[in-house]
Amino acid sequence: MRPVTVQFLKNPDITHWGFEAWFLGEDEYGSWIAVPRGTKRWKGDESVRPTREDAVFCAPHEGWWHLHYNGATTRFSHFVDITTPPKWVSENRYEMIDLDLDVIVQHDGTVEIEDEDEFRAHQVKYGYTREMILRAEAETERIVGELENQREPFFDVAGEWLSRVS
Repeated sequence: MRPVTVQFLKNPDITHWGFEAWFLGEDEYGSWIAVPRGTKRWKGDESVRPTREDAVFCAPHEGWWHLHYNGATTRFSHFVDITTPPKWVSENRYEMIDLDLDVIVQHDGTVEIEDEDEFRAHQVKYGYTREMILRAEAETERIVGELENQREPFFDVAGEWLSRVS
């Protein structure tokens, strides 16, 4: 496994959440990243508490989303950020712009959309383009359907990758 920096941005030049993680591998869905318990992370320029549980990220080959999957260890099992397509800027770093909308799956299977108000406010604050807004809205709707219908890579595939994190 090689080290990987995962950097969410709020605009092309404003850092948001970041993680020092590990590249696990690739499959037909995307690149899978190990985020073991204790992983260093930050928000903007400030360090925050390390991660509390093992998780995996999926940076898809195509799509305006990024998966954070941690199984049954927190209040939700899936956290899908709606983002610009993750872009590898070097062998050890990828970045994406976080477009605020998040789709989560509660442990009872309920799928919820979070931060719609933040999405509306940031359209103005960060100057989201019309394409970004339309793609974020369409991708949110698509991801909700994928999760409600338990489609891959969000379930068994993500669970398999998570089993490799320790």
